[in-house]
Amino acid sequence: MADPNVEPAKLGDPSRFEDDVTALARALRTAEEADDELRRRVESVVGELQDLLAEANGGHAPIDTRTGGTITPLAPEPERIELADIAHALSNLSRFAGQGKHFHSVARHSVHVSREVEARDGSRAAQRWGLLHDASEAYLSDVPAPVKRSLPGYTAAERRLQAAVRDAVELELTTEDERLVDAADGAIGRYELAVHFPSERREKPQLEVAPAEIDPDADPKALFLERARELNLE
Repeated sequence: MADPNVEPAKLGDPSRFEDDVTALARALRTAEEADDELRRRVESVVGELQDLLAEANGGHAPIDTRTGGTITPLAPEPERIELADIAHALSNLSRFAGQGKHFHSVARHSVHVSREVEARDGSRAAQRWGLLHDASEAYLSDVPAPVKRSLPGYTAAERRLQAAVRDAVELELTTEDERLVDAADGAIGRYELAVHFPSERREKPQLEVAPAEIDPDADPKALFLERARELNLE
């Protein structure tokens, strides 16, 4: 990366990006596996390139939302985030790029994560984050994890949106809260994979809240909003 003692080039200077990209390419070629720090560096450079591209085209563009407003996914404003829009979009999004045995919405998955966090004695804030941990997908759509790992720019956009979501609901999380939500999300994800794509190499982890406890006949959007009301998010 650039020498910290040298004044950084302005955003529009292509030489700055040439240096960064060259350094990152060298690091990726020599690394046995891209670690978290290397991924963050890649995402940082790609995120700035996205901003530069948008700047050349008049800025990041907005999308329409169900409640009649607009939001700019790559430059989100917390005040434009609506829980009703999140619930509507996540209830229409299928997990696993729609390749599962049947439709399984991100909204239902989110409710399950929130209740699993509660069953694991998670704080109120952690339960809320369990419900909202995939809220960015309401505006970016769902990208399968194996694709996301090699899709520069998505993670940077996802982080921006998730930060905006937390600001919108005034949610403060501890490191313990985040770890608990990640653990519950991971366990439920592995369980769902074993159900939708059964194989000898996949085992269902033990969960505190069985999927059947999340009313299988209920509308996912209604489930999501009901859980939001329980958590005083509405």
